[in-house]
Amino acid sequence: MNFRKSTFDDVDRILEIIEKAKVELRKLGLDQWQKGYPVRKSIESDVKLRISYVLEDIEENRNDLKSENFTKILGTVVLSPEKEEPYSKIEGKWITDDDYMVIHRLAVDFDMKNKGIATKILEFSEEVCVENRILSLKADTHENNEPMKRLLEKNGFSFCGLIYLDREPDLGAKRVAYEKIIKIPHELL
Repeated sequence: MNFRKSTFDDVDRILEIIEKAKVELRKLGLDQWQKGYPVRKSIESDVKLRISYVLEDIEENRNDLKSENFTKILGTVVLSPEKEEPYSKIEGKWITDDDYMVIHRLAVDFDMKNKGIATKILEFSEEVCVENRILSLKADTHENNEPMKRLLEKNGFSFCGLIYLDREPDLGAKRVAYEKIIKIPHELL
């Protein structure tokens, strides 16, 4: 498996994964991602800003006549280093007030659910923090998105409080907020 920054060639596949995730969220009775967002424009903007990543599986061609490898994107995530207004108004308390990276639009191919892909994406997110000497990784999700909450908690994130979104189509929507402090090796400090 390989992590890399997304390209514009990946946008259709990222949208395909997100559309399947929207269906699963709807089945859970959640209104998260049900009002159109995220859309192609959001994904393209993430790629342009170079904050979108994909996890791909590389399969070697088993046909002796060709030496090509095939790749399939298994999951996607956005890692934003930008300060976010809703995060400054938390009902609760962050663990730290240091610089942070925010996880957005984490989604895994439905066919790869329950195979540890989301955990691999979170581990990769921590590596990006280490590379950028950022000590804090933050995320938010719908208050009833139990799978995402379990994923975050299983991977060492702590519940910190509530935030309220400041953009359409979910203006004012309540989200539970989590943070994880990243351990940076001394030689990188």
